[in-house]
Amino acid sequence: MILSSLLSHVGYIRIRGSSQTEVTGITCDSREVRPGTMFVCIPGIHKDGHEFARQAIGAGASVVVMEEGNPIAKKEEKSISGTASVVLVASARKAFSYLSAAFYGYPLRSMVSVAITGTKGKTTTAYMIHGILCGAGIKAGLIGTNGAFVDGRKLELSHTTPEAHELQRILWQMKDAGCTHVVMEVSSQGFKMERVAGLRFTYGIFTNLSQDHIGPGEHESFEDYLYQKSRLFTSCDVGIVNRDDMWVKEMTARATCRLVTFGMGEADYQASPPVFYKDSHMLGCEYQLSGKEEASVFLPLPGEYNVKNSLAAIAAADQMGISAQTAREALREIHVPGRMEVVSGNNHLWVIVDYAHNEVSMENLLQTLKAYEPRDLICVFGCGGNRSRLRRFGMGRAAGKWADVSVITADNSRYEPVESIIQDIEKGFQETEGRYVVIPDRREAIAYAVSHGKKGDIIAIIGKGHEDYQEANGKRIHFSDREEAEKALVKYK
Repeated sequence: MILSSLLSHVGYIRIRGSSQTEVTGITCDSREVRPGTMFVCIPGIHKDGHEFARQAIGAGASVVVMEEGNPIAKKEEKSISGTASVVLVASARKAFSYLSAAFYGYPLRSMVSVAITGTKGKTTTAYMIHGILCGAGIKAGLIGTNGAFVDGRKLELSHTTPEAHELQRILWQMKDAGCTHVVMEVSSQGFKMERVAGLRFTYGIFTNLSQDHIGPGEHESFEDYLYQKSRLFTSCDVGIVNRDDMWVKEMTARATCRLVTFGMGEADYQASPPVFYKDSHMLGCEYQLSGKEEASVFLPLPGEYNVKNSLAAIAAADQMGISAQTAREALREIHVPGRMEVVSGNNHLWVIVDYAHNEVSMENLLQTLKAYEPRDLICVFGCGGNRSRLRRFGMGRAAGKWADVSVITADNSRYEPVESIIQDIEKGFQETEGRYVVIPDRREAIAYAVSHGKKGDIIAIIGKGHEDYQEANGKRIHFSDREEAEKALVKYK
């Protein structure tokens, strides 16, 4: 593709060098550069992509996109323009998204798209909608925390919402595979880092909002967190929103789309209080749907918040012209890896694996499990390193309040000592009368909980969910909560 063609729909300040340069690829990672690649210099949290411009040219980059006013760009612009075309833009991040979409031929424009944002419930809601679409005979792609799924293949992702070039490549692959629909999670960072800049979604869904992702490297304030998520409703045709959420007015204050509501209270799609069910392999619930659709809906997932997730999915399906019957049938079979996932056990001991990794999601999960009246509710959890310490205090407080006994252990400690993280969690416990033990080795912690579980207990292993790794000191090793729970059940039960 010729550079001038790529730039025809992208705002830029000036070009140094030829506008007829051939572009054979696009990236913001100098390690991915091959001859003919366009390298976009992204100012990052820890590193500035402008520092790697010369390295990219050395690897064969034919075009370098720089940000006007960047101090490194000022020094390098003239000197490197003799070896590659240089494009100056006002915002490298926004330009990267627009250029990536142009390079891959704007694949999203030819698909019906559903974008989901919110603090909790994005992944479950995405799986529900994807399952309903498949049940309706529609070929659909899925992008989110658990990875991207294209034509039966899973692609691993490093972010819930991938970097712009990766996202556009995946969308192009979906289109090429014959997908007519795509369901994707859009995180607050996806908006803040402009990974979806310029994209127009058919439907946008808001699940809920609470304090999270506020701190170094994330959002400087809750106001910024809310603002970034609210941008979805200036980027979609139809907004589907949780009317019960306390922040729904602020989330939709700037909305330019048509709005549809769901919730337990008065809404376009409304649910009755759920009835809870359990057997040896499932914790589920059933409710009555009313409003624009009327039906009895059964979910093999527990909790009122999963009822609301399913309401969002049913609303999206109805707006797309899919019947409530098709949606109901798909929801009866829904399975979301690492989200309230029941690990098969015996002797009526339930072991749950879940991704809850902040105070609100943990409290919701434990409250939900309490409603199933376990003999004891046992919680195994830790907290991630190099994240806000407030999250640790909060999770300790939630476990101390709702669990009968907790096992504090390691999570992805990253570059922090596990002991320091655990000490922070313990401070949260000190605000409660909760009982706990400390077992830093996560494998041993899971085995301890299972070996001490009795008939009628529920063991919740939380924080990692679908993840199949443990990260510490810059290294990742294979580790799966589900696998470890299954091993412990075989050994002890």
